[in-house]
Amino acid sequence: MQQEVFADGVSAVHVTGNLVRIDLMTLQPHLKSEDGQTVVDVSKRIIMPLEGFIQSLAIQENIIQQLIETGVLNKKEEAK
Repeated sequence: MQQEVFADGVSAVHVTGNLVRIDLMTLQPHLKSEDGQTVVDVSKRIIMPLEGFIQSLAIQENIIQQLIETGVLNKKEEAK
């Protein structure tokens, strides 16, 4: 691995043809908007083929399942 990228979250995902663009955001807590909210900066974009995006979702779902099984995350009950 040559470079690490930090993001507080994903601000948007765009699908165009066979490409998926994922906009990463970082919070700027030292900056406030006019209504007092923390400013968000869209800092990086990941672009990958649709197949790679689907594969990454499967990997993330597997990690989430492992975190639930070890008790790190709690699975929410569906409202009836």
